[in-house]
Amino acid sequence: MKIILVATDARGKSLVFVTDTLQIYSLQEATQLAREKKLENVYPVQSHAGAYLRTKPRIAKKEQLDQLSISSYQLFSALDNINYALTTPAFANYWRLYQGSFIQGQPLITIEGKSRITKDAVRSKLQPYRDLVFDAAQRFNVDPYLLGAVIIDEIARFGVIEPITDPLAGYFIGVNTSAGIAQVGTDTARGLIQNDYYNPNPSDIKLSPANIQKVSRSHLYQYVKKPEHSISFAAARMRALTDEWKKFVDLNKMPEIIATLYSLEHRNPHSNPQPNDRGLQIANEFYKLAKEYLGLP
Repeated sequence: MKIILVATDARGKSLVFVTDTLQIYSLQEATQLAREKKLENVYPVQSHAGAYLRTKPRIAKKEQLDQLSISSYQLFSALDNINYALTTPAFANYWRLYQGSFIQGQPLITIEGKSRITKDAVRSKLQPYRDLVFDAAQRFNVDPYLLGAVIIDEIARFGVIEPITDPLAGYFIGVNTSAGIAQVGTDTARGLIQNDYYNPNPSDIKLSPANIQKVSRSHLYQYVKKPEHSISFAAARMRALTDEWKKFVDLNKMPEIIATLYSLEHRNPHSNPQPNDRGLQIANEFYKLAKEYLGLP
């Protein structure tokens, strides 16, 4: 096997390795494979800080580990701007192999003109949480199918990098990391708790209104990564947006605007909001899929 992509943390440390068979390995796993001579072009090195991999001498430049690296920032940019991530040659190579893994004729979800994931994969990820979606929608008085559509969008966008980012998660819990099936940010969760929309654990004193601004992102991450809380936070955000904008417009009648605002930084409410392409796709295409995948309450 050959390494084709290396994901690094914020400090540039190589942590996750992708092979030409699309297998994903942690640093520890990859180091062991190198010891067993199951990885081409690299060898393990032991230092006082631990083991790491190094490129063997006389390997072509394009196959050297530093040329195969993608920063965490570039990797996560694939969620919203796949073209930026594709400017990294190693990620572009991974993308080609990922695209080639689709079976011809499989129904695919396409975003921004690029196939992201099979519809069967999205269905299999969403359906186990069907009851959680309906329960959260009822609790926060939002459309369950729009909530499902928002989640479908997040699943589809995250699918291509999820196997790579999962082993990285522990390295980013101190920053405003999005997590869980609905990809809710830790700072978004903090705001929803602060404004009394949703508290994932009222018995946790750290999550009280008096303490929530002091609580660490890593503590919040432990909640937002869990499906039951991720979905509830997503529904709570939809309700918060509707409440915030109600002085100007009724977002209950504008699902494409809720879908647009969901993933954006805060926008000051006004009387003439316009949807973006992402919001329109969620409200139209993914809404229909949500109805199909979730069925009746």
